[in-house]
Amino acid sequence: MTIDFDIGPIVTSNCHIRIPRSTDCERMAVLATQLGYPSSAEEIERRITEMADRERFAVYVAEGPDHKVLGWIGVYVFISVEVDKFAEISGLIVDQNARCHGVGAKLLRAAEEWARTVGCLRISVRSNVVRERAHKFYLSHAFEFTKAQKSFVKHLHRP
Repeated sequence: MTIDFDIGPIVTSNCHIRIPRSTDCERMAVLATQLGYPSSAEEIERRITEMADRERFAVYVAEGPDHKVLGWIGVYVFISVEVDKFAEISGLIVDQNARCHGVGAKLLRAAEEWARTVGCLRISVRSNVVRERAHKFYLSHAFEFTKAQKSFVKHLHRP
């Protein structure tokens, strides 16, 4: 179970971007829930541990002046047969009280820098069709809309 933190209004993008610590997982879970993916601190910590290979995955948090996590971004290297490898953002969330103050832009820059260091020449993101505000954010940061698609899932059972 996660505890919702009220961080109050944010009036500055004076934040520090860093790799998350285990003590950040509770707050990251709250933010994942804001994004629509309810998660526990334990689940977040397990997932981050599974992403420990810094050549394939990166996770960053934005820490405010009061040391509270304002947002996070996850990014990974996508490798396939038909196209050269590229970086893909797996998730980007900024606390609803901290949006429009440059926090997301700083997280995005960190992901882009990481992508360059691992040899990726492009970065992409998928965003739900209902997230119009997010679409505007990405377009304002030089992303181009390339296609609409449907997403399919099949749940697999353990053997």
